[in-house]
Amino acid sequence: MKVLITGVNGFVGGYLFSRLKTLDHKIYGLGMEPSSPYNLDEYYSVDITKKFQLNQEFDAIIHLAALNRTTIGADIDSHIFHQINVEGTRNLIESCGFSKFIYISTAAVYARDDEVITEESPIAPMGNYAKTKYEAELLCQKLIPHKKLIILRPVNISGAGQRNIAAVPLFFERALNHEALELSVAPSKTIQLLDVDDFAKAIIQCLECSGSGIYNLAPEDSMTMLQLVTKILTLCGSKSSLILKVDKEEAPSVICAGKAGLKINFQASKSMNQILENYYESRKRGTKG
Repeated sequence: MKVLITGVNGFVGGYLFSRLKTLDHKIYGLGMEPSSPYNLDEYYSVDITKKFQLNQEFDAIIHLAALNRTTIGADIDSHIFHQINVEGTRNLIESCGFSKFIYISTAAVYARDDEVITEESPIAPMGNYAKTKYEAELLCQKLIPHKKLIILRPVNISGAGQRNIAAVPLFFERALNHEALELSVAPSKTIQLLDVDDFAKAIIQCLECSGSGIYNLAPEDSMTMLQLVTKILTLCGSKSSLILKVDKEEAPSVICAGKAGLKINFQASKSMNQILENYYESRKRGTKG
């Protein structure tokens, strides 16, 4: 199978490349960097915000490339989010032929008014990242035949090698340095983590299945933000102070991946405690990925 991974040089892209390569697929990569550290069958150095042509036909495209800033760096101009996440997706779709297109969106597109969130729950994205990811979903549905399109809405992906632009590695960095941790959301806010290996397995399931559709990707368990930060502080034996910036209660709300379990045989293998413990061990070993 000829598979194109956009954003191949990123945290998730690297994991996905290594898993797919063991299955003897021909792996093509696309990124903004001049070259890739991975042994790809071909690499395209492309700025997706500008129109381009790949002159290739792929069995599958896995579209990971995106500007992903939620709270850290969230003050980036909305125009830049739109150019990368929406127009970049349009340019990719128009650049080549493909039999299957797997678009990686986010569970942040949902309103969080219900205790259990399914694919049928109301949509109400907040912030530039979630808004443009949902706009790109709609664009994919407009430009790509339904039978060719899979949209995945994962919760927070986490694992060894993740940079400090994501909440979990940033919390660990500050805890290990005994620096103050600021919690800028309600302590009772629900958070779910998906191990990067479990995410890669879900992608492989999508490549092997013949169906299409929209699927949430999430573990069965969850934590409150206060429980998450407390767990990290305990693991690190940290003397960091915890500063609570928001003083309010938030009702529990969890993303359900039951549909993905039925349709693409997805099941998260690692609990949130295991993800955090494994990440801590990787930091102690100095693991980069």
